[in-house]
Amino acid sequence: MPQLHKITATIAALTLILLSQSTQAQFDPLYDRVNIAHGGASQHLPFSSLSAFKAAVEMRPDYIETDIQISSDGVLICFHDLVLENRTNVAELFPDRYTYIDVDGSPTKTWYVNDFTLAEIKTLDFGSWFAPEFAAERIVSFQELIDLSRGKVGLYPESKDPDFYRARGLDIDEAMHELFVRNGLDTPEGQRGTPIIIQSFHESSLQRLRELNGDNYALIQLVWEGQDYDYMSDAGLRHIATYADGVAPILRMVLPPNSDRIAASHEAGLWLHIWHADGAIPAAGYTSKSHMSYLLNDLKIDGIMNHEPDQFPLEAP
Repeated sequence: MPQLHKITATIAALTLILLSQSTQAQFDPLYDRVNIAHGGASQHLPFSSLSAFKAAVEMRPDYIETDIQISSDGVLICFHDLVLENRTNVAELFPDRYTYIDVDGSPTKTWYVNDFTLAEIKTLDFGSWFAPEFAAERIVSFQELIDLSRGKVGLYPESKDPDFYRARGLDIDEAMHELFVRNGLDTPEGQRGTPIIIQSFHESSLQRLRELNGDNYALIQLVWEGQDYDYMSDAGLRHIATYADGVAPILRMVLPPNSDRIAASHEAGLWLHIWHADGAIPAAGYTSKSHMSYLLNDLKIDGIMNHEPDQFPLEAP
């Protein structure tokens, strides 16, 4: 009987430790009810434009989200794609600077970000894709966003396409880390006014950032259905917890009947943020604010990447 008592006590103690780890995520103020301005205030302004970033800073979300790419002269820029032709007039200004790639067996012209200097990139129209009146918008360097945000809001960059850059002899994660070091944002003390969360679909990027700077950046594993590994399974969530602080699936992956994945993430010791495709927020029958309230209050999601940070519900009912 004494042995049984010892075993029972040990199990109880381990349970308390696990519970404290799994519930910690739900109470850390950096992660609870997190308002993440996706590409800035991008509902009515061009995504990741200077206008959208400036508007978002005034709305005071917790974080501004942006994607990161690298110019040919090594400057990090706020830009979603590896290529420039989808949202700029690069084909018009630099008609001969393309690369042929194979698309479904056909040679297709593309203009890689990494084939252009920052000065060249700054000549491109980055607003007409959204509406003609934004033709004067220019692509923003990540340093410009740091300068704009410092001491006001946090930063939530996405490390993009590490395999592509590695093949070109570049380390996008080291480049991001070095920029944070130059700006004094690589330590908890330096991040007090501008906390940093780094996200990526690529586990290798998050592992690299842990290698470069230990636990000094909060790291989020991005998830969607097209990945080879099932990150949202119980085993997958436990795996994420070995190298990251949170998980961010696309919204539809955690809506009913799959909302148990939210509690499972918390039980694994992870924060759960969500991102969404166009049209997912607000859902039919909701306003942006009421839909986000449902996600936060009813489903217990910890943070939302959204295009209307001024509509984010700040307090629980």
